[in-house]
Amino acid sequence: MNNRELHYFVTLIRTKSFTRASEVLYVTQPTISKAVKSLETQCNEKLLHRQGRNIGLTAAGEVVFRYGEMMILQMQQMKAELNDLSQLGHGEVKVGIPPMVGHLYAQLLAEFRLAHPNIDLVTFEHGSHKNELALLNGELDLAITMLPLKSEKLSYKKIDDYSVWAVLPKQSRWQSIQTLQVSALKDEMFYLYNTDFALSDRVEGVCQDAGFYPKVGMRSSQWDFIAAMVKSGLGVSFIPEPICKKLDGDEYIFRQTQPEIRWQLAMAYSKERYLSNAAEALFKLFTQPK
Repeated sequence: MNNRELHYFVTLIRTKSFTRASEVLYVTQPTISKAVKSLETQCNEKLLHRQGRNIGLTAAGEVVFRYGEMMILQMQQMKAELNDLSQLGHGEVKVGIPPMVGHLYAQLLAEFRLAHPNIDLVTFEHGSHKNELALLNGELDLAITMLPLKSEKLSYKKIDDYSVWAVLPKQSRWQSIQTLQVSALKDEMFYLYNTDFALSDRVEGVCQDAGFYPKVGMRSSQWDFIAAMVKSGLGVSFIPEPICKKLDGDEYIFRQTQPEIRWQLAMAYSKERYLSNAAEALFKLFTQPK
C-alpha cells in the first residue's frame, strides 16, 4: 500500500467524482480506478459502492479513508518540518483566498513574494466555508475567512472589518432612503453569493431575523456578475464596502442597512497542523498592525 494509491483514493472520496479527482490530480480516470483496485486487492475488501455516477464508501472503505487521510497529513507535516530544518527560507505555502478579497491583499502577497523569492506561494480561490474545511483537512496552510469561524479547531487573527452595503438598482423609490431597513426588502429578488460563502449565510440570517426568507434569484462567486444583475433592475444584493467603491456610483444606489451587517475578515490556520516557517512568515505579514 503506497502513498500515491492512498492519495488518489482520498482525493477521489473528497471530490466525490472520478472526473473531478482526475482534474485535481492531473491523472487519467483509469489511473485512479487502477489505484482503487490495487488497494482493494491489498485489503481483500471492496472499498467503494456505486449507484450511477455516485460513489460511496463501504465499511472497509471508511477505515482506509480515515487512516489514509491521517497518513497523508503526517507525511506532509514531516516534509514541512524537515524542510524547515534543512532549507530555511525555502518551501511552499498554500493559502485560501475568497474571490472577493483578492484585490485587497494583492500588495501584501507581492511583498511576501519579493521578501521570500524561494518560497512557492500557491493560492486557492474558495469561499470561507470551503477554506475552513480545507484547513481542517490539511489541504491549506492558511486561509482568509469571514468571522465568526465555525470550528474551534482553528486559530485566527482578525485582519479587517468593513460594513456591508445594500446594493440597489438606480430607481427613484430608493433615492430618499438614507438607512435601509432590511425588512423593506422582503418582496425583492436577491442576488447572492454561492452557499460556500459565509457572507451569503450572514445575509440570509439577517433577513430571517427581520421576519422573511429572501427570494434568491441567482447565486454566483463573482461580485461583478452579481452587481451586473442588480444594475439590470431585477433585484438587490449586499456587497462589502471596499468592493462597492469599485463600482460606478452613477449606476447604483448604495445604502447602509439596519441592522448593520459587518464583514470581518481573519487569517486562520489549524491548531492541529504544523505551521511551517514559511506559512508563519506569511501569517505575520498579514496580521501585522496597520
